[in-house]
Amino acid sequence: MSNKKQELLLLRVTTFVCLGFGILGLVVSILANSNSMLLDGLYSLIQSMFIIGSGRVVTLLFKEDDDRFPFGYGAFEPFFLVLRSLVLLTMVVTIGTMAGIAMTRGGYAITFSIAFPVSVFSLVVCFVVWLALAKKAKKLSSPTLRSESKAWLLDTFLSLASVLAIGMVGLIKQTRFAFLSTYIDPALTVLFLACLSPVLIKDLVVYSRELLGAAPNLSVQTSLEKITNRFVKKHAFRKAEVYALKRGRSLMV
Repeated sequence: MSNKKQELLLLRVTTFVCLGFGILGLVVSILANSNSMLLDGLYSLIQSMFIIGSGRVVTLLFKEDDDRFPFGYGAFEPFFLVLRSLVLLTMVVTIGTMAGIAMTRGGYAITFSIAFPVSVFSLVVCFVVWLALAKKAKKLSSPTLRSESKAWLLDTFLSLASVLAIGMVGLIKQTRFAFLSTYIDPALTVLFLACLSPVLIKDLVVYSRELLGAAPNLSVQTSLEKITNRFVKKHAFRKAEVYALKRGRSLMV
């Protein structure tokens, strides 16, 4: 099976898994009154929408240059990833702000019997999908799959934090500190905001640089200069200048 077909197959499978978790998370978050599960569910739902877009982007990347795009379709990949980072960042900040406001108003109670088993199930599936995507992304050298695997890793951490927090709610309710249980879920959601925002901002900066035609990282530039210097010495050129830019998986030199 070609690299293109492998990528598209993985993206299709993860789309259905992600969409299912998104819908499940939204329904359970309403039933259990949990903002952290709402964040997890919306994250999965938005991610599934973008995975559908990823399939189209991967198809474009394997197209040959044409009159409309004489330098290829490589710029579509960082453009797509910038857009996704922006949407996810907006969602995280919005729900995190809602949770912060809830904390100032005494928090809220969640339904442990509904939230806990779903969170455990979500954790297991997210971890398995992340592991599979990370392995394939490395094998196929695919920025799109690498980005998807990173998204699933974040989803795994979200699910793990949900399991721990909801478990704490169940334990604390049995003690004299039961009054604190209403603050655990909103506090967890705010913690998600603090942890996820730097990662999404970093992705936004990296992919924006690629989209704007910035030079590749220093190690790539050094390698290119070493290759050029061999020709300079061999053919006794006076000097040589290397200009390069990286867009997604394409490198223009």
